[in-house]
Amino acid sequence: MELSNYELVRYPSGQLVITRIVTTASGAPSSGPRDVVGVYTSEQEAQRALDRFAGRAPQRSTDARPAATLRG
Repeated sequence: MELSNYELVRYPSGQLVITRIVTTASGAPSSGPRDVVGVYTSEQEAQRALDRFAGRAPQRSTDARPAATLRG
């Protein structure tokens, strides 16, 4: 799905809600209800979810280290 099909709504309570925008046959946004895709408490979580919806791989932090391997 395209990222343009999603909307991030920030509420005064601090919640971030991602909704999916339904479009008409002509491609215009529908005036009907939107589908709630997720509710988040941090903007970073919401941004990672949007990245997943857009098909982008999550970015790793620069200090990430590979897992240790066991040696016998």
